[in-house]
Amino acid sequence: MNVRRLIVTPGIVAVAAVLLAVSAIVYAAGGQHGQAVAPAPQIVGSDIPAPPQPYVSTAQSAASPVALSSTLSYYFISGNTFTPGGLVSYSRQATGCVNQMPLGIPFSAPVHLPQGSQVVSITLYTYDSVITTTTSTAYFILNDGKGNGGFSVSATSPPNTSGYRQTNSVENNPVTIDNQNYNYLVEWRKNLGTPDSATLSLCGVRVAYYAPLSAALHLPIILK
Repeated sequence: MNVRRLIVTPGIVAVAAVLLAVSAIVYAAGGQHGQAVAPAPQIVGSDIPAPPQPYVSTAQSAASPVALSSTLSYYFISGNTFTPGGLVSYSRQATGCVNQMPLGIPFSAPVHLPQGSQVVSITLYTYDSVITTTTSTAYFILNDGKGNGGFSVSATSPPNTSGYRQTNSVENNPVTIDNQNYNYLVEWRKNLGTPDSATLSLCGVRVAYYAPLSAALHLPIILK
């Protein structure tokens, strides 16, 4: 009996060792499989929204007419305050720029201007450390929450350039701010159809507008 136990015991140990080895292989394979199907943090492709459509000024509801300043005012939005329109990876730079985002993904920032102001143009500020053919476009967009709206002006960064660039919009399509019926934002994206440059950076967008002379509309009446 003692001899039989000595013979059986090593066999049991050997079988147990084999089972443990098989379990480890299955576990490892399962772990690798789980990693392979884990969702990536950067999702692009069919989910990329189409670029905004042009906006026709005549469709805008008429805002109360006010006297406007003859001097332009400016509303600057730093690049690192823009937020992406989806779950994508990107990098915020100490210079106030953002980059390393995928092509076609919109980044946006709200615009808050006085009632009655007239937006006439925007300026796009970009940076690229290398010369590439990648381009990007910024849009000034308005919408009424009912499917009406679009962009009034846009500015596109040029290809084959490096360093800091300023690009002005060219459309002549002024929009009067009507905060009661519309909301306003600036949207920027790297354009599809061009090679991707990870270092093409959005550094800011400046909105040019004529401010209303609201104070002049409420002067006290002086009687002699």
